[in-house]
Amino acid sequence: MANELDALRAQVDKALSEKRPADAVAYLAEMCARSPDDRHTRTALAVALGDAGNPAGALKALRATADRLAHQGYLLPAMVVIRHGLEHAATDAGLLGTLKRIHVRGVRAKAGNLPTPPPLKAQPAPSASATAAALLALPVPERLEKAAQLAADLGPAGPPAMPLPMPLFCELNDAGFIETVRRLRYRRLPAGTQILVEGARGDSLFVLVSGHAVVTKGKNELATVGPGSVLGEMALITGSPRSATATAKGEVEVFELTRADVEKLARELPAIAEELVEYARKRLIGNLLQTSPMFKRFDENTRFALIDRFQRVGFAGGAHIIEQGKVGTGLYVVAAGEVEVSVHKGGGDAVVVANLAPGEVFGEIALLHDQPTTATVTARGNVGALFLPRADFQKVLDGNPAVRSYLESLGADRLKASQAATEAEAISADDLIVL
Repeated sequence: MANELDALRAQVDKALSEKRPADAVAYLAEMCARSPDDRHTRTALAVALGDAGNPAGALKALRATADRLAHQGYLLPAMVVIRHGLEHAATDAGLLGTLKRIHVRGVRAKAGNLPTPPPLKAQPAPSASATAAALLALPVPERLEKAAQLAADLGPAGPPAMPLPMPLFCELNDAGFIETVRRLRYRRLPAGTQILVEGARGDSLFVLVSGHAVVTKGKNELATVGPGSVLGEMALITGSPRSATATAKGEVEVFELTRADVEKLARELPAIAEELVEYARKRLIGNLLQTSPMFKRFDENTRFALIDRFQRVGFAGGAHIIEQGKVGTGLYVVAAGEVEVSVHKGGGDAVVVANLAPGEVFGEIALLHDQPTTATVTARGNVGALFLPRADFQKVLDGNPAVRSYLESLGADRLKASQAATEAEAISADDLIVL
């Protein structure tokens, strides 16, 4: 079977390279008959049908394929199919209607309010007798009609499935969702492709449609992420270098949204830019509250309540975010970029004691002990941060004695490290100073 499909695929490539889409249709139709669940082949058949002169059949096949994928819970692959159609028929009401249904299904699934969808229209079982040779023997109009029928015939649907995640897109309204999908770039990447590279400029965000990616920072593996994961949004929003590398583990499909696309969307629909920034903020804070040793001690309700209390702040390179000896104003979380922590000696010289990366916090010692800050924190390049004001921080601690005890113990250890820095020319990079 595999060898036969490879031979058919070679014929498809040859026909398309020679600008014979009607012949490519015949080979793709046989591939669909042999592998009816291969959505890539079915989508390619629909596109070839449109190029060969049967746009109605092409659109019908794309709508049927997308509806089937959504019924099976694969909302992002369904978006891929519709996006292919919109490239050729940007205003087709049927495609746009299917796209809206996908969006509604994703929003309702996220809210936990997903009713059972109506059954899909019954389709006859695909014909296994469709062969390229038989189709090539037919006049082109009849060939295209028969291939279009096969492309839209997906067989029995089966029961509906709970949709897989469709993050970010569920945060948009219908108009914003459709305009965003129009600008998405779709890519299939082979195993080993570096989707993000640590330290590189971030000009795009990516959404994994299928497959998995391994996220690493330096030599440390942080996580393996799968379909629905959003990668690179913080670097896109702040303009800071990538904070980690993401590498394809096997073949992956991704949607890419570039900085230029986001800027155009923001001009046309300003709410989209705000929703993207808000999504990135909540995602960062959500990750922080679940992974930081300091915030792990909060119960779930407190963690989620904290998300809405953080404010977005930004600093240009060289800016002093905190100055040693000043009154502490709140807790900071590095969102993008890096900050440098330095301690002034008695004679006025400063010793750099730490560099803090995204996800790390500073500012709590001054708050806990109601004392001036013990070091200076300076932005190394542009820095995006999240800020929790003193009053909100104090309210949280007042209701969580265990957290206060933990932070006081942690602060005592870090004060000792800070004191050591004033007595030596250098300090180990492993000693983290948090103010």
